[in-house]
Amino acid sequence: MELAWLVTVLILINALIFLMLAILHFYWAAGGRWGVTATIPTHPNGSAIFSPSIFATVVVGVGLSALAVVHLINAKLFLPEFTLNRFATIGIGIIFFIRAIGDFKWVGLFKTVRETPFGRNDKKYYVPLC
Repeated sequence: MELAWLVTVLILINALIFLMLAILHFYWAAGGRWGVTATIPTHPNGSAIFSPSIFATVVVGVGLSALAVVHLINAKLFLPEFTLNRFATIGIGIIFFIRAIGDFKWVGLFKTVRETPFGRNDKKYYVPLC
């Protein structure tokens, strides 16, 4: 029981990370440009693989906010804990595990396109965060 406070701190750090990422996505949806060039996978020639819509960016921001809420419930700081929250937490782990593995070309541990701004950031920051 002595480590319960440490688990709570780690859960809160994770919730904070999700909230910061959600805010960043809302910023991008509102037209912000900071960090955009290294967050979307690109071809080696520099052209983006896809261009996310404002709606898609807001959906990701809302989703990340929901993940933060799940973690706050786990920390017993927001709403009472309920059974579905355990399944949601397992689902979050599975989603980020799959993201860390990647698609074997553009994102993840086993990507083949590595020498782009996104590829370098994916290796240094995004995969370890997943």
